[in-house]
Amino acid sequence: MQIQQLTYFVAIAEQGSINKAAEKLFVTQPNLSKAISNLENELKVRIFNRTNKGVALTDEGKKLYQYARTIINQMELIQGLSEKEHAPVLSIASYPIITMGRLMAKFYNNYHDNRVALKLVENRLQQVIESVEHGEAEIGFVMSNNVQVKELKHMLKFKNIQFHALGTDTWYANLGPNHPLYHASEVTMEQLLPHPFVRLPDDYFSNLSFYLEIDGVRLEQFKRVVYVNDSAAILSLLRSTDVVRLGPGLSAPDFAEYGIRTIPIRNCQVQINVGWIQRSREMLSTEAQAFVKMLEELYPKNEK
Repeated sequence: MQIQQLTYFVAIAEQGSINKAAEKLFVTQPNLSKAISNLENELKVRIFNRTNKGVALTDEGKKLYQYARTIINQMELIQGLSEKEHAPVLSIASYPIITMGRLMAKFYNNYHDNRVALKLVENRLQQVIESVEHGEAEIGFVMSNNVQVKELKHMLKFKNIQFHALGTDTWYANLGPNHPLYHASEVTMEQLLPHPFVRLPDDYFSNLSFYLEIDGVRLEQFKRVVYVNDSAAILSLLRSTDVVRLGPGLSAPDFAEYGIRTIPIRNCQVQINVGWIQRSREMLSTEAQAFVKMLEELYPKNEK
């Protein structure tokens, strides 16, 4: 297998057409078709379904695209090393949390004179780990609860990723001004059950929390669920509707700026382990080291 084959494959997948990809790559359509046929023979899987409208990825092709896109991205970074001038890049993968936006703004204000290029991608825990593993992010910000932590440690060890603990937290209820319990000093899970529960789409780790219990109530008992995939959407829903969000106390001051309260949940015994990850035995860039110092300020050592 050659890099050129993967480049051809990615171009076809993104163009949805062999002819369009051939035009973009300045190669002939027969040569491109032959290269893909050789790739399929080598892998012993079909990666494209041919149709009258073009081509579509098979299930195996979708998996290959994820891997190939990562390899191409890395090759582009390597080729960029030869450029005489290029801005340093701080690439971070993070579990969606409003606090991360504040940290990014603070980092920008402190280091904008250094021409640092910032990249922040929000994803679920498993995807954050994969982003760090594949080199798409230099560091990752992660949170896991007490039913996830054992499996998290196992996966990080398997993937040769190092975890750095920042502190521990617990779950609170985030409620906006349209929620009837907005002014409560404490809420119970029974009180929250009738209201829509806003959360991220499921992944492997979130499925482990499906039967997590708080004061006799399991998360699976929330029958009205709104799925969103980023913190901005969660913020908008909390400000404008009666949805409920469960999250760490870490973000309380950030939510407060938007009129959203962070309210204790009675008898909540959930422990949230907060930390950041990096590839083992890898030296962090100067920019990443500076950002880690900001992360460490989230949970001062004397308050852990």
